[in-house]
Amino acid sequence: MDSRQRPPVTLKVMFYALLDAAGMLIFASGLMWLVRQQTLFIPGFPTSTASAVATVATGIALMVWSAARILRELARPRSDSKRS
Repeated sequence: MDSRQRPPVTLKVMFYALLDAAGMLIFASGLMWLVRQQTLFIPGFPTSTASAVATVATGIALMVWSAARILRELARPRSDSKRS
């Protein structure tokens, strides 16, 4: 049998996944303004090119940070793993 098992999905991992999804929505909102000058979800946000660029940068930063945290949590050795 394969000695590797799937890592457990904990509440921390789920929280970081939700932050990753929020980062995607923030990124998409800013990008929509830059491409079409239309808002995506919230009327009146972003209102200018500068705020759209800041929104895109914030979305990217949030996605990268949360994805790194997810990988860090999943790579952590488990204390209940059995070694032969």
